[in-house]
Amino acid sequence: MSPQPQYLLNPIDYTQATQLLIILKNKGFHHLFRYENQVQCQNTLNLVDNEADPSIVLLIDIYRGQFNIYPLNSQVLTEFLDKIDWENGFLTPYKNHPNINWEEIYNRVGINRVGIDRHFKKTERVVFAGLLKENESYCIESLRKYFDQVRIDDEIFDSLVLPITNVQETINELKKNLDGNESLLTIEDAEKVSKYHLWKYKSDESINFLRLACSSNISGAYRVKNENGEWELASWIIHYTDGSIGSLYTDDKYRGKGYAKKVSSFIIIKMLENGYTQPYCYINIDNAASQKAMRGLGFQPATLTKWVIASKTN
Repeated sequence: MSPQPQYLLNPIDYTQATQLLIILKNKGFHHLFRYENQVQCQNTLNLVDNEADPSIVLLIDIYRGQFNIYPLNSQVLTEFLDKIDWENGFLTPYKNHPNINWEEIYNRVGINRVGIDRHFKKTERVVFAGLLKENESYCIESLRKYFDQVRIDDEIFDSLVLPITNVQETINELKKNLDGNESLLTIEDAEKVSKYHLWKYKSDESINFLRLACSSNISGAYRVKNENGEWELASWIIHYTDGSIGSLYTDDKYRGKGYAKKVSSFIIIKMLENGYTQPYCYINIDNAASQKAMRGLGFQPATLTKWVIASKTN
């Protein structure tokens, strides 16, 4: 009889992950507004070391394959990362796990399956997203034990959250910023959004993700008639699979007209109407325009975060 796989963490479903939030709060885990949004999106594979007494939770984005990790402290984080068998692929032991319906997951992600697939073989690339800045050095130290390239990015992102005390009052206030030209993005908008997308590490996979985001029932677009009398996309913002909003952009020729405020107000309303109670975003600390726009709508800084990307080339 072949030995049973050794699971570092145990998979839990949406209901269990939602219930786990109460325990995480009681144990003093930090910045759980991000965890709450991610779980609500139901776009993650949710893993925990001990459901009754957790010390670490890992949410893997099923569309992008990136890791969002919630450790109780830095020691737990280091011990966990040091145990991962990157050579065999992090998800390989879970391939036949009875509590994970891979067929259902692959049916959902479609052509975006490459993010998950990379963790079923020798791991050549891993992304830790929205990592608390204070945990960056511990993460890098551990990853360097296996990966020969670990990008130490100088970009730092503010994690901003919008405090909500009364949902309907917030919606009513945000509607004052709208003029009726706001709408959802469509899949046809993805090409233009991709053209101006400011991801530092954009890849061939990015357009597939943006088509997904532009087809979502949560997004923001502002259209105006151009000189030819045709409706043109002037400003936009998207809802990411981790529950955050971002990639706020206004075409250069339409800047200074307040369109960014309109699409931001529109997407927040859509979030609240869809049951999200803690809208949040990541904004580069040096992006003065976006910082001003989101803080002007009431977003408040919660923590500084980094993206850590590790790869193995030999």
